[in-house]
Amino acid sequence: MRRETKKRLSDSAASGIVALIFLVLGFQLAVFVMKVVRRPASVDGLQEESVVGSDSVPPAVNALRGYPRPQRSGLPARGVARGGRRVESFPFDPNTVTLEELVRLGLSERQAESVDNYRKKGGRFREKQDFAKMYVVSDTLFRRLEPFIEIAKVELNGADSAALVSLSGIGPYFAGRIISYRRRAGGFWSVEQLLEIDRFDREKLEHLRPQVVIDTGKIEWLDLWNEGQERLSLHPYLGERAAKAIQRFKKVYDTAAWSVENLLRENILSEEEVSKLRHYLKR
Repeated sequence: MRRETKKRLSDSAASGIVALIFLVLGFQLAVFVMKVVRRPASVDGLQEESVVGSDSVPPAVNALRGYPRPQRSGLPARGVARGGRRVESFPFDPNTVTLEELVRLGLSERQAESVDNYRKKGGRFREKQDFAKMYVVSDTLFRRLEPFIEIAKVELNGADSAALVSLSGIGPYFAGRIISYRRRAGGFWSVEQLLEIDRFDREKLEHLRPQVVIDTGKIEWLDLWNEGQERLSLHPYLGERAAKAIQRFKKVYDTAAWSVENLLRENILSEEEVSKLRHYLKR
């Protein structure tokens, strides 16, 4: 009798252990399947971050967080997949890119509106990293778009005060000094000329260099032999002393002798001044 009881207890224990093993295995299998199903899609081997309120977040989650259901733009798109839609990568200037184009680049409509609101309030993207500082631009998104960001440069010979102030490192003071120098000289032929402006140092120049471009076709020519003394004296490479000397030279010599080489020979101008001044003289 006791032997049968022990056998029954042993059989029950063995059955319980087997059932427990199957239960554990079943639970582990279920966890594995859930992880596979919920695994987010990757972009070029990098997991795209889920941004609150973006299209990459499931609509149900957005609804719980109080965000409206994202509206699809309906635009044809090529490129990598993100959040169930196709996005593109193409050259763009964050200062002028449209809302429609921002959505094509991978931002949700809400995120695109945030970028546009920043611009409407006077915000400007001066460098590529400025776009990365937007809270709606994830690190992964910026890494994909960085090679395509092309911020338009400011042309120094045509820029007004507002355009110059928009440059990184240039406030109203230096914008005014740049315009004043440009007016006196007739324009810029080299960005290095900015060093001739008071308090404009090499560090500021190197910071500004990638932001600007120069169109030498906009330079105003200097008529050295027909301009009055007052106008000549204002030029950065002449000044009052040289302007007076040129007027005396014109009275002494015949027009056939009026040349920059003779001004150099008479020590009215130095070799350095002549070298710089040639950029403003009609050939």
